[in-house]
Amino acid sequence: MAGGKETPRQKMIGMMYLVLTALLALNVSSAILEKFAIVNTTLVDLVAEDISKNNRKLDGIKGATSKEDKVTVAKEKAQKVRDLTAAMVKYLNEVKKKIATDASGKAMEGEELVLNTNRPEEIMLDSRKPEVGQEYQKKLKAYVKDLNQIMQLKKPFAKLDKKAEDFEDFKNDAHQASKDFLQFSFEGTPAMAAIAMMSQMQTEVLEYESAALDSLNAIAEGAVIKFDQFVPMVQAESNTLVAGQMYEGNLFLAGASSGLTPAMFKDGKPLQIEDVDVGLGAGSKIKMGKVKFPAGASNFDAAGIAKMSFKVKIDLNLPGKTPFEKTIDYRVLRPVAIFGSAAAATLYKDCGTEVNVTIPGLTDLSGLDLSVPAEQGKTYKLAPGKFAILPTRAQCNVNVLLNGQGIGIQKFQTQDVPMPVAELKAGPNTIDLSKGIPAGTASVRVEPEIIDPIFAKNNNKDNKYYVSALTLQINGGSPITLKSGTIPLSQYRVKKGDNITISQVQVQRGTYDGSTKQVNGSKMTVNCRIN
Repeated sequence: MAGGKETPRQKMIGMMYLVLTALLALNVSSAILEKFAIVNTTLVDLVAEDISKNNRKLDGIKGATSKEDKVTVAKEKAQKVRDLTAAMVKYLNEVKKKIATDASGKAMEGEELVLNTNRPEEIMLDSRKPEVGQEYQKKLKAYVKDLNQIMQLKKPFAKLDKKAEDFEDFKNDAHQASKDFLQFSFEGTPAMAAIAMMSQMQTEVLEYESAALDSLNAIAEGAVIKFDQFVPMVQAESNTLVAGQMYEGNLFLAGASSGLTPAMFKDGKPLQIEDVDVGLGAGSKIKMGKVKFPAGASNFDAAGIAKMSFKVKIDLNLPGKTPFEKTIDYRVLRPVAIFGSAAAATLYKDCGTEVNVTIPGLTDLSGLDLSVPAEQGKTYKLAPGKFAILPTRAQCNVNVLLNGQGIGIQKFQTQDVPMPVAELKAGPNTIDLSKGIPAGTASVRVEPEIIDPIFAKNNNKDNKYYVSALTLQINGGSPITLKSGTIPLSQYRVKKGDNITISQVQVQRGTYDGSTKQVNGSKMTVNCRIN
């Protein structure tokens, strides 16, 4: 419902939109697109679990024995909520089938479905046939409206057709701000991603139903259940993680009593016990054990997935009651670091190049880091996900770390800094060497000109070249050594018709890390006439 702390599912959908936007901004591979099929499988499993769970809640409400009017009304409302939600979940399944069907009406499967990137826009955004997209948004609006009419809660359920402005991570995104709900959801979205988003929407609908049934159960007081079976459960933020990402969840015992303080363990180690508010009003708290650890794996399969598990135990500390134990399964995705900066395509030796690094599926980049072997250079961390790489060798192997664990190596071939060419200036004006230096010019200076546009654009802290020394000859006479790029012509009394030669130009530049480097000045020789 509106306001309050975000639920795990709300965080999941926020993460999905972030990941989807990041992936669509890149030239994603089919292997990455296949991850949406994995996400959808997990979400479909969640949908089935939620339907079963909500049916049990409905049975509990209908099993209440009280004859009070408020209980009778609660039972009627519960059935209406179930019927309304079931119809909405069924409708979303129908939309998923349409997205998975090509223009000829043939169902897409396997690789054809995974690699399809245009069907969602054809179905949901085609202005010539807007019925499906418009109906989808109308159905979402109608579901929330009807649910609020049934429940009449003080804090109504929030809308489901959210635009960019409704998400903290996108509300200030100028690129997304002008998009309506359908454009924000389906523009440029691959078919498999759109289907996963539909499955996620089903979990949102079922979560609304669950909250509504919980509210009605509080009125009906539910059916009295004898707790003769107990099941340890983990309420996790997500059961599919990227290696190095933190696994976070709450371990609790279904049917727990507020009068007990159980001892809880993960892999034999005691957990911190907290009173967690389950969102059903004042006093609705359950004692839960805090589960938090970095997810890691080495046995990834061909799809980049590792199946992992941990053991939990809950001891009620009651005479004659043995502890409850269970194995909790989860999956770890092999993390893939993507260097998203265009500048990363070209690294120059002894120069700092700033790059952005992302990992699909990971929104918190604070644990991401880069390192290179000492003999190959160094790196600087500028912000979460933003780094500077300073290579010193022809090849630079960048190690990608997530929470201290190595997750891959990005290899770069570096280039030497571009050699500058000479530009001769008198005051603010550039001298045309083919026309010569105007007679009477008091002084000229030699400035290095950078002719590599990529280097000039992407290496602002490394492209400040200057002349530190040069050799001057007038009419082939004795060499004169100067300690800067400025040549005082008036001091040497040059006159019209004289020839000057500037050679042995030494060029230096400041670097990203504040040091000074010598630059090859072999292209800086100048021959010019006084005209």
